[in-house]
Amino acid sequence: MSDKRIAIIGAGIGGVAAGVALHQAGFDVRIFEKAGELREAGAGMSLWPNGTGVLQQLGLLPAVASRGQGGAQFLVRSQAGDILMAIRTAEAETPTICIHRAHLLRILADALPPRCLSVGHDLASVHFTGTKVDLQFTHGERIPCDGVVGADGIHSQIRIDLAYPNKPVYRGYAIFRGIVDTPANFSPGHNSETWGEGSRFGILSIGSNKLCWYATVNSPARPLRTDWPKERLQQIFSKWHHPIPELLAATEPSDIMLNGACDQYPARAWSNGPITLMGDASHALTPNLGQGACMALEDALALANCLRQKTSVSEGFRLYEAKRFARVRNAILRSRWLGEIGQWENRALVKVRTAVTRILPGRLFECHSTSAQLMALLGGHLQESTEA
Repeated sequence: MSDKRIAIIGAGIGGVAAGVALHQAGFDVRIFEKAGELREAGAGMSLWPNGTGVLQQLGLLPAVASRGQGGAQFLVRSQAGDILMAIRTAEAETPTICIHRAHLLRILADALPPRCLSVGHDLASVHFTGTKVDLQFTHGERIPCDGVVGADGIHSQIRIDLAYPNKPVYRGYAIFRGIVDTPANFSPGHNSETWGEGSRFGILSIGSNKLCWYATVNSPARPLRTDWPKERLQQIFSKWHHPIPELLAATEPSDIMLNGACDQYPARAWSNGPITLMGDASHALTPNLGQGACMALEDALALANCLRQKTSVSEGFRLYEAKRFARVRNAILRSRWLGEIGQWENRALVKVRTAVTRILPGRLFECHSTSAQLMALLGGHLQESTEA
């Protein structure tokens, strides 16, 4: 089926990764992005071993490792800085890497021929013509294709057009992100998340002498920037351990990103014939597991593997759904649960959480699956590593 043309709507990390996987599988791939340039909103991100395992199969892990920062441990801390749990992140077959989202997107895009990616293409409508699909763009261009992948994010227009029943749900807390220079005497191999009362603060080394920080604060209403000036954040975290107050002080107010924590429970089926969804368009996660991009990378490789195994695009999409549903549902629920516990603000509950976290072994949260197990889960076969 490699003679089929597959159109991908959305050139974020998931969409471009799907383009790479499908191109390597021999499909005629076209990616269409509404924006006039390739860009990735966001700051830093974690790529856990399942994500880097996919990148290894795509031959891109060396490039990603050279731009990002590997981590040896992920530490859970108290407000005072005491280590409550140490999770080893250097024991898996592929490393855990933190990287700027824009750097990962550029590496993925550079793995595609330029003809595969078109920016400035705002989708107007989708029409079925027999077993094929016609895409109509607002500037008048029409593109026929054999299959369409909606990778257009949490507010996906493709999902709306498919009458997909589930919508993103706000989970009650605001998320702030920023990037600063790495301060002196900071160990880049030890990323961390600090838990307080109704708030958390995370620190990730993302390479190039940069740190990404993120903060979460309970907010019953969806957060608005006008309600959350930098000074309010600084007041909340003013007495937290070093270097949290310093990181906030070093970040320009205009560089602080603000989002509401949302997720979306996946429907049992998210395809309609030769149209399907992937990534946040079908199963958005809260960021508590650091698995949003990893799930999208898994989607990308699973999609290519499933399409190769079937004689029609629709059959390939149904197989892809079947393979992905249980895994993404589990990730969504685990991330939601971790966020709920992490955002506890009742002082007595927080004390219980701290005591339990101290005694839980970090190995319970470590990744022990092998690359072969990951590939089996994604419907493919283990390829030889391209690393030197």
